[in-house]
Amino acid sequence: MTRCTTGRTPYNADHVAIVDAGETVTAVYIPDPEQAKEPAKVVGDITDRKYVNVEVVATARRFYKKDGADFSGWVVESGPHSYSDPVPNKPQAMTVLRDAIRGYFQR
Repeated sequence: MTRCTTGRTPYNADHVAIVDAGETVTAVYIPDPEQAKEPAKVVGDITDRKYVNVEVVATARRFYKKDGADFSGWVVESGPHSYSDPVPNKPQAMTVLRDAIRGYFQR
């Protein structure tokens, strides 16, 4: 077990919270251990100034042809211009999301 004496969570992929809101899954790094206890609240209020140090690491979003998308499936985003190819189902999208999280911290 890693012990952090600074009061902040270590900056690595092991300390990313995944918040599943159905058709959107958000992976966030929350440095404040108290805030990290409620990651869904943090994601819901991410624009609040008290979460200025929170980083959105990656997201997975569901798209539907019936809503005008070119495909039905999932896309994983990590970084401003990094998008996965369409992924057909949520379990595969979660695998791509976990890979994106690891890649985010290997930069």
